[in-house]
Amino acid sequence: MTRDPEVLGVLAGPRTGDDFVAQRSPFLWLVEREGLRYLRIWRYAVVGPILSTLLFVLVFGSVLSRHVDAPGHVSYGQFIVPGLVAQAVLDVSYYNGTTSLFEARRDRYIHDVFSSPLRWWEINAALVSAAMIRAVVTVAVVLAFAVPLTGIGVQRPGYLVLATVGAMVAAAQFGVLCGALAQTFDHVYSVESLVLLPLGFLGGIFYSVHQLPQVWQLVSHVNPLFWIVQAERIGFLGNADASAALALGLVWLLALLLSSWSAAIFASGQLKD
Repeated sequence: MTRDPEVLGVLAGPRTGDDFVAQRSPFLWLVEREGLRYLRIWRYAVVGPILSTLLFVLVFGSVLSRHVDAPGHVSYGQFIVPGLVAQAVLDVSYYNGTTSLFEARRDRYIHDVFSSPLRWWEINAALVSAAMIRAVVTVAVVLAFAVPLTGIGVQRPGYLVLATVGAMVAAAQFGVLCGALAQTFDHVYSVESLVLLPLGFLGGIFYSVHQLPQVWQLVSHVNPLFWIVQAERIGFLGNADASAALALGLVWLLALLLSSWSAAIFASGQLKD
């Protein structure tokens, strides 16, 4: 009878679950996979949004700042940076969630993910976490250039962190929802160009809504992206066109509503069909 440990291990059959030790949790594995997915196309996924945002900062913030007066005691460049940061957060977070989930559904490998040890809420959380990491990288690079160019500071850092995290969660969950419901890539891109971009520009990125006629001020307050822009501006500049508590509360209410809708779709098993 052989006493070779390897042979004895084979004869004994497969190991039980108690013998298996994972190198990383399935959740972290999925977050890592999502991160590697957009890092492989970093020129488009990371550099593109950074360059487009910085061009706005450079052209509007540096050139027009000499000719356009901003509300309060800040330059026009400082006034628009918070709104541009909000727009970058929304675009990047949305695109990451929606393209990742749509590709998984289209190529049918979403079934492999759902058949793994991951629970449905872990899959959702991993997609959102990866989108938030991508947004953090984008915003960090944008601010690394925008701060020296405009001289903007952060008046309420704690508030800014809460507002930015809420905006990231809302945009990422909106992207996941669109990725779950979209039927073609045209649907994915049309939402960004027909919904996010117009609502962002109409949310007060380049102007104060107090400069608008009364009726358009009311219309602006219905725009959910208006509250995200205002929350970011309050965090950076200390004040904006809205109440600080109301803006932060509505940002997180939007994040919770979109998260609940997204959770309902994942929990229902609709994505497995």
